[in-house]
Amino acid sequence: MKKIVFAVALLLAGCQSDFLEKQPLNAVTADNYYKTSDDAIRAVNAAYKPLMYNGIGQFGIAYYGNNQAGDSNTYGDDANWVAVENFTVTADNPAIRASWTSFYQVIFRANLVLDKVPGITMDATLKARILAEASFLRAISYHYLVLLFGDVPLITKPQFNASEFLVARTPVEQVYTQIIADLQSAEKSLPLTYPASDLGRATQGAAKSFLAKVYLYRKQWPEAAAKAKEVVDSKVYSLFDRYYDNFELATENGKESIFEIQYASFLGGLGNQTNNYDAPRGSGFTLDGGYGWAQPTQNFVNSFAATDPRKGYTIFQAGDVFQGITFNPATSSTGYGSRKYVVGKGTNIGKSDDPKNFILMRYADLLLMYAEALNESGKTAEALAPINQVRARKDVNMPPLAATLSQTQLRQAIKDERRVELGMEGHRWFDLVRWGDAAAFAKSIGKTTFREGISEHFPIPQAERDINPNLTQNRGY
Repeated sequence: MKKIVFAVALLLAGCQSDFLEKQPLNAVTADNYYKTSDDAIRAVNAAYKPLMYNGIGQFGIAYYGNNQAGDSNTYGDDANWVAVENFTVTADNPAIRASWTSFYQVIFRANLVLDKVPGITMDATLKARILAEASFLRAISYHYLVLLFGDVPLITKPQFNASEFLVARTPVEQVYTQIIADLQSAEKSLPLTYPASDLGRATQGAAKSFLAKVYLYRKQWPEAAAKAKEVVDSKVYSLFDRYYDNFELATENGKESIFEIQYASFLGGLGNQTNNYDAPRGSGFTLDGGYGWAQPTQNFVNSFAATDPRKGYTIFQAGDVFQGITFNPATSSTGYGSRKYVVGKGTNIGKSDDPKNFILMRYADLLLMYAEALNESGKTAEALAPINQVRARKDVNMPPLAATLSQTQLRQAIKDERRVELGMEGHRWFDLVRWGDAAAFAKSIGKTTFREGISEHFPIPQAERDINPNLTQNRGY
């Protein structure tokens, strides 16, 4: 499916020049650039691009969500990622710093849009949409930063002078106030859908879905349920009949997709490396052979019911054939391989350079959030419909949950359903933390280095604290 490529990486802040230095007359600066609607579009395109970087769409959300939760592990030859999954991470870990810097690049660029685009004379509807896209991007970036680090600097204006970067950490509650305000603003001006040439931009449904997720994380159950219902009632999204269509290149940005990070191969750094890094090591599934950085664990495999076909869509097992090659369990330390983001070899797929998007939100996730919010609001009978809709997908066809389930029983059923429906998509660890289940579960699977009240968040990267002495460190690091 056609999708937009956010190829423009415009960054117009730079450093403040000495006042005696004069800019060349044709120099592009933040002061002279934002003049036309095309400038505005390019600027917001630039704000999307860091989502593709290390620490977010690749080597980021998925590995945190899967590996820390014990659903998968790395091959073991990268000490930085071993430390992440074993809760022995230190403040000088480059993996976590990559997430910090990539998300703040999104925020910096979104702030530029929000600051400069209002002054452009252009079509009012397009201007409102662009500003809404920037608000959405800033909101989801802060959402993930809070999940990863807790209190973080809240920056809502472009920074140009060195002193402006020395911002202290802001309490989580205050950051969430801004996140909610940004998403509420975004949903008012974002369109329901886009033409094919703009697929991949933030939509009204994406803003509403992330707002529902934020309410869910904050245990604002009625608000979460109401916002999720707005997405359901929009009739824009529906489940694929075939579960794996969520992960096929040909059906990206499809009817179940709410928001995906867009990738494109052979365009000088716009491709995804996950295909090769997730593929079983030495399997031959990819041009580089596969590195095996996402090896499903037996505990995760056991979470699927014996008759659940989603296990086969999520995990390579002994005897599975992929593009003519039979999976060999010996290529994985666990005996299993991760399947969803392995696209193998083919047209437009290079070495560690593939066009597979990373899904941040899809409709099944929204339906399960809706079910959870209804159940926690005391509407257990109503909550059965959305979770059973997910289970009734045509090629999944799992039996409906019984109408006799209590609120407590349905709560556990929703947790179990999220694990298998969204498995290896980067949700599990964040779910465990918000449910208050992280410590008990981590220790139940042998992660004895988990420290309750500490390991739920990463340390603030030391390199950032060296630059900014106003950054305090998280407790325990």
